[in-house]
This record gives sequence, structure tokens and C-alpha cells, in this order.
Amino acid sequence: MKIALFLHFYQPFNQQLDILDRIVHECYLPVTRQLINNPKARLTINLNAALTEMLWENGYQEVVENIRKLLIRGQIEITSSAKYHAFLPLLPETEIKRQIKINNETNRRLLGDAYHPVGFFSPELAVNQKVLKEVREAGYQWMSVPQISHKEGSPEFNKLYLDEETGVKLMFRNKRISSLILSGVCHDSKDFIKETSDLHEDAYWYAVMDAETFGHHRVGHDKFLFDILTDPFFEPVTVSEVLQLPLDTEASTVRPSTWTNEEQDFWLDREENQDEREKVYTTAKSFILWKDPDNPIHKLQWELTELALENVTGYENHEDERYIKARDLLDKAIASDQFWWASAKPWWSLEMIEQGAFALKNVLITLNASLQSVQKAEKLYQDILSRAFEWQRSGYIRKKHLENSSTYMKEPFKKRTPPEWYNQIVLEFEDEMKNAAQRRDFEKAIKWRDALIKINNETDIFDVLHVVDELWTARNIPQVKPFLLHKNEELSDFSKEYLLPLD
Repeated sequence: MKIALFLHFYQPFNQQLDILDRIVHECYLPVTRQLINNPKARLTINLNAALTEMLWENGYQEVVENIRKLLIRGQIEITSSAKYHAFLPLLPETEIKRQIKINNETNRRLLGDAYHPVGFFSPELAVNQKVLKEVREAGYQWMSVPQISHKEGSPEFNKLYLDEETGVKLMFRNKRISSLILSGVCHDSKDFIKETSDLHEDAYWYAVMDAETFGHHRVGHDKFLFDILTDPFFEPVTVSEVLQLPLDTEASTVRPSTWTNEEQDFWLDREENQDEREKVYTTAKSFILWKDPDNPIHKLQWELTELALENVTGYENHEDERYIKARDLLDKAIASDQFWWASAKPWWSLEMIEQGAFALKNVLITLNASLQSVQKAEKLYQDILSRAFEWQRSGYIRKKHLENSSTYMKEPFKKRTPPEWYNQIVLEFEDEMKNAAQRRDFEKAIKWRDALIKINNETDIFDVLHVVDELWTARNIPQVKPFLLHKNEELSDFSKEYLLPLD
């Protein structure tokens, strides 16, 4: 099986040095060293230049040198991106161009001639036609995009795709494969191979995840990564090698989206005519974690962003030292982090919100903008902080967190699904539990048994990742015979303990 793994390396430009040190030693050094020691291992990476620069300037040159060595070997390929991890779909074209330009300048300076990207990674895997147009104009051949961005949400991994408007080749992230790798559901490559047996007819798998997953977010998970990369079942390839496969190519369009979106984000809420919901398609929630029309903090943040952009881009003397400093500050200040941490769904950080707003305000002060603009920036800054502290003090954030910590807003799976489908899920859990026990993976067998206990006792409402969603990462459902076709004598005594009566 050809498998193209994509690792996204990123830390904010103002990351605390103690945290950076931990990430370097838990993830970046172990992963790059193991890649050097395993020549068969091939993959594609994105390294935002803000991080490259931070690593180089803070004594972690070995990470950069390891990546350079791997690029020279041809063992990895690298993409271009936005230097400071800006959320590109919501920025003017001029800012997209600039973020790409300064990303390339920095990475080329520190990685040398080995840095010659032919693909593109948009932070948060965020895509719309504006970004695709800029990617094409910058000369990149392909771009990573979320699986959900496919016009029907279900690309086939026996085909290649290109955007019909721009001609950019589209590499759709395989969400199930990516989730299985990063989630910790599988412990080794053999387990991973068994969990994906229904997908072995695919021509390739393309998995995209944060590099920090391996060793930092999940301690010891780099062992699983290299178990996959060195298992004889897999043929590790780069994205460019996937695009050279003799497969049919299909023109497609993308829905504006990110790797956080779910299918329900694209439908308007309607109580009537649900059978016709394909007629009420929307993209209103595509970028809601970064610009929510119902979030007053987001509104203030973007007003302050636009004020800073207007003043800097309208400044005529580009040789002026004030402009040069302000321009650099603005490049950093439009990073996506502050908006994401203000989403309250459930991401929230007063510190990140304040840092982002202060950085934008500081752009105007450094530029020595008009008194009116500086005063407006100060007011927006204070309004952002005032609203953020109000949300914190009032308990609004805690309420939002509780709403979002449950996958389905406190309604147990047993109550929100028809009895026949609930019973089908019981049989699916039982089958997955038996399969794990037969493989002597008793830890996983217990996990699926406990999942049944959860949905039976209605304590699944406390899950951040719902147990049924976890089951979906392990198998396509339905996989066993439909419940309604089962005769009573075919059902085990174990499953009968959990099944609901049908009316």
C-alpha cells in the first residue's frame, strides 16, 4: 500500500522558549534523527518559516540541518506556506502573496538550495478559490486540502484530482486514515493494517497531521509513526510520487473549508423539507472558528486587523524605518492563533487574545499613524479585553466549554437515535470487541466493551470524542448484518443485555 504521510511543523513566533525546548526534544529531534536513520522512510512536510527561524536563532540548528540533509537526500519533500501561519482565506490577496514570499525567503536562507517547494500547505488546511488562485499564481503544482472540501465530501483514493478553475492539483486528506494514525486508536502497524482492511483496494492513502503529534502531544507515538514507515506492507511515498501514479484524473471544485469542518457545517438548519436539504447548501460556517458572525470578539479583532492593514498598506514611504518595523510587526500580528483562541468553541485563551490585540495595536503605534487611528486601535484593544474578561467572569466561557465538550449537547446516544440504529451500533461494538479479542488485543477489547457500557448508562454525554465517533475511525458502519435482519437466536446473550426493544 502506497502511503503518503504529511507532517505539519508549526509553533507561533512568540512561543515560550521552555515550551519550544520541550517540543524540540520530545518531537523534532527524535523524528528527524529517526528519519535520517531509516532511509526507506519517505514523507512530505510543511515547516512554517517562523518556526525555522525560531529554531535557528535559539540553538536548535540540528533540527534545521537534519531537515536540510533529508531534503538533499530526496527522502522528504517540503511545501511552501504562510510564514506566520496566517488564516489565508480571510486575508486580502496582497497579504497572501506577502506571507508566501517571506516564508520562501526565510526557508531558502536557512535551508539553502534544498528548499524548492512544488506544493502548498495553507494553515489549518484552509481553502477557498481565492487561496487556490494565489497558489496557482505563485507557481505551485498541488495543494493539500481537507477531505470535506470535496464537492460531495467523499473523494476516491483511486483517483487524482485537480481544481477545474485553476488547474491546481488537489491532494485530499484522508480523514479516516489520518484519524487512525494521530488518535492513538492503533498501537502498531499490524493493528493499523487490520483496522483498515476494508480500504486495502485504495491506490494510495494520504494522511495529514501535526508533526507535534509524535512525541509531544502523544508521548512515544513516534514509535508508531516509524513502525508504519518501515513495515513491508507499506510503500512510503511523497506527494509528488503520488501525483505521478497512472490514475484517472478528475476535475473538481472545492467547498470553502478547513480540517476542522464536519458535513453538518454545510447545511442550513431547517425543520421542514429535510429530504431537500441539498437545496439549502451554505458555506456560512466554513471558517467559523476564525470569523464567527455571532462572536463579538471576532468582530472586534477583525476590525482592528483591518485598521492595521489599511494603515500599513496605505503608507507610501516603504524606505521609512517606521514602515519597515511596522510591516514586520503586522506580518506576525495576523497569525491565525488569536482568532482561534477567541472562538470559545471550546478554544479559549485570554492570554492569546490579549497578545494578538496588543500586537495589532502596536503596529499602529510603531507606524506613528494618525492620532485618530491610534486612538481607535486603543479603543478596539480595550473593547476586546473588556468583552473577553466579561465572558470569563460571567461564566459564559465555562458554559460554552460544557456545551462543546459533549459531542451532541448533553443528549445521550440512546435517546437521540432510533432504536433499530442504536441496536445496530451495539452489534458493531460487539463485533469490534470480538475482533480485538481474537487478535489478543485485550486492551482494545475492553475499550469497546466499556463503550457499550457508556452508551447503555447514558454517560457518553461526557465524552469530548464520542465513543461512536471513535468506532467510525475503526470501521465503516454498518459492517455486520443489519439488526433488523437478525433472528433472535442469532443474537448473543452479551448483546441482548444492551439492545433496546423495538416498538
